[in-house]
Amino acid sequence: MSRSDAAERTVYLTCPYGQVGGGMGSIMQYLADLGTDPTGRFRLERLESRGGGSLLFSPLFLVWAALRIFALSARGRLSVVHLNLAERGSVYRKGFLLYAARLAGVKVLLHLHAAQIIAFHESLPRPGRALLRGMFRSADHVVVLGELWRRWVIDTFEVEPQSISVVNNGVPATPLPRVPRPDGAPFRLLFLGNLLERKGISDLLHALARPEAQSADLCLTVVGGGAVETYRALAERLGIAGRVRFTGWADQATARRHVTEADALILPAYDEGLPLVILEAMATGVPVICTPVGAIPEVFTDRETALFVTPGDRAQIARAVIELSGDPALQARLSEQGLAMYHRQFTMEAFAQRIAALYAMLARPSAEAIAPMPVMAEASDDR
Repeated sequence: MSRSDAAERTVYLTCPYGQVGGGMGSIMQYLADLGTDPTGRFRLERLESRGGGSLLFSPLFLVWAALRIFALSARGRLSVVHLNLAERGSVYRKGFLLYAARLAGVKVLLHLHAAQIIAFHESLPRPGRALLRGMFRSADHVVVLGELWRRWVIDTFEVEPQSISVVNNGVPATPLPRVPRPDGAPFRLLFLGNLLERKGISDLLHALARPEAQSADLCLTVVGGGAVETYRALAERLGIAGRVRFTGWADQATARRHVTEADALILPAYDEGLPLVILEAMATGVPVICTPVGAIPEVFTDRETALFVTPGDRAQIARAVIELSGDPALQARLSEQGLAMYHRQFTMEAFAQRIAALYAMLARPSAEAIAPMPVMAEASDDR
């Protein structure tokens, strides 16, 4: 297929976009911004599956998305529907669209971003489990973020190993230079993500309120939507409101600017996939403190490319923040090795090439089996 044919062959990038899409929506937006895949064979187009407003309107977006799939397929221009899957309502929405795509005769790439999918699956009644099983088994190919989920999909749904690829996330290089900390200014710590308990935001605030952290010269900026006022009130009760700034939700450009102005990123989450925010920090040379959950320990090394803390261990979180803020050598090592790792494995170009290879194989007219992609270290479900 020539580059000029890309406008005639489309891949629909299907997920919620904007704030409700989290990291999943962000990485699909990054991909859609390319316009075409790296080879120019396919046009990459957003397909909204939920809408950013009330859930009451979600069925309208869902029906419209299905109609777009049928319409473009009928014109012979739709090659692949790239379905991005999270937990809860996402399962039912993407299940509807998956079977619509199959009815339209279109290939489906099912891309799992859900950090909590294993526990969610266990909580489902039998019909819900059957739906998930049917989705994974009827998709033409499955993409997961790490070996943890690859093994789970194989063992739980009996999907053939050659039908699953581990493709870690990638992010664009930051267009902005990192902003040095002014002389005499406190160490600038950044939390970037939805304000949820599973992200460890309460643990972080309690850690900064511990006596050993009170004397440390640092401040925290919290960027993210959700229960902002709840956590602002918690900071007040803990006596650290003067050291913590809440900005609310930020779009991609604003969030990346906050990263350039940070001395370290911290994400003490209880579960994750492979968070884009960690990759964005590394792309800027910002050291990262995080928990070894999800695919994180598969690709990062403690005290080399990230500083690990145990989920829920507030004393350890406090110690890690104090240590990093007072150790320029550790800051430099995490910054330099994280940046080098980003350039080796986590660029948007590398991610787009790996995904485009799957599009090309799925779009082949023959019934050839798709070989698994190589496991490469590179990213929510959530930002």
